[in-house]
Amino acid sequence: MSVEVTDEALEVLKRSLELGGVDRSSGGGIRVRGAHGLGGGFDVQIELAEGPLKGETVVEIKALRLFIDPRVTDAYPQAVVAVEPQHQTLVVRPAEGSQS
Repeated sequence: MSVEVTDEALEVLKRSLELGGVDRSSGGGIRVRGAHGLGGGFDVQIELAEGPLKGETVVEIKALRLFIDPRVTDAYPQAVVAVEPQHQTLVVRPAEGSQS
């Protein structure tokens, strides 16, 4: 799996960990979790986490630890975590040029 985090998203995620009281020095980080909707489609949720769950891939980017759900890896083998400018929300999307 290849994942990129934009600088803007990195700052939002680090600030969220601080505000949420998650201790990065003891293994805390961000969970990127996938879910299939009842009506079809695929949603990605970003959550604060104390550590990885079984089966998650741990990726470290610029001192930020991400716990990636295998369903996200399957849906987006090359992913980007970014801030969506219109609504200022975090999103996970395929990297430009990827086949996802």
